[in-house]
Amino acid sequence: MKSRDFFQLVRIPTIFSSLSNAYAGYWMGGGLAGIKPLLLGLCAAALYLMAGMALNDVADFKVDKVERPGRPLPSGAISRVTAWLLSIGMMLLALVCQWFANPVAACVGVLLIAAIFLYNFGLKGTFLGPASMGLCRLLNLLCGIALCADGTSDLFYLSNPVLCALGSLWFYIACVTWLARDEVGGNSPLRVRVFFAGLAAWVGMWLVFAVLHPSLSALLLIVVLGVHAKFLYAPLKNLWGNPLSPPATGKSIGPLLRTLPFTDVVGMVAVGVFWPWALLGLAWLLPGPFLMKRFYST
Repeated sequence: MKSRDFFQLVRIPTIFSSLSNAYAGYWMGGGLAGIKPLLLGLCAAALYLMAGMALNDVADFKVDKVERPGRPLPSGAISRVTAWLLSIGMMLLALVCQWFANPVAACVGVLLIAAIFLYNFGLKGTFLGPASMGLCRLLNLLCGIALCADGTSDLFYLSNPVLCALGSLWFYIACVTWLARDEVGGNSPLRVRVFFAGLAAWVGMWLVFAVLHPSLSALLLIVVLGVHAKFLYAPLKNLWGNPLSPPATGKSIGPLLRTLPFTDVVGMVAVGVFWPWALLGLAWLLPGPFLMKRFYST
């Protein structure tokens, strides 16, 4: 197995969006656990994403044989047995990392593993698929929050802003997954319009939140939303004008996932995380553009 094939299998450009989730969750949880739990939580988040991506290709093997024959599994560069072993091994290693960081995070990690399997081998092709994928990301963020928890009971008494951040990430990912369902064959105008309606609703919800909580943090939240919109403007404009084009869909999904740190920063600002730590989360955006030139991300 060549390293390039492995990086393709695990969609290495998107790994930083998962690290962003864990980083944001750590600060939303209070950020008082120390550097060791944070680093272990970041490692776990990376491992979960890579394992999930590998399982995605295992589940899609027959489809990829026809639609994406050059990918690692259908091309034979990596066997399905190897992909299974890699996925299980990475999940177990992630649980070990979380256990040493905070056993509460490991408990959430077990739920995340169940959600990953449920999506890939149960709900992906159904109308619940987008919601299921959103749940995976929500749990990834919750894993970060759990790094600072004193016990599992803490997770049942999260503040309203934290719940908003969790719901925001779930809804955003559900919208992106809805759009990605017909990435290869091209979308229908209706699916694209529904996606845009969902994205507009997501932005609108945060704007309402900012209006209801007027402060300097609310102003910063609006600024971050605006910058996020600027990053997505060109690909989404192309998608709106060419809804039937598979490349237009593919070139939108990649940026939507790689700019996920913006959604995490919005959540941190809303929760009241000290703004320098919140804005530092934008650093997770930096490696994506370099890696996407060498590896696909969807």
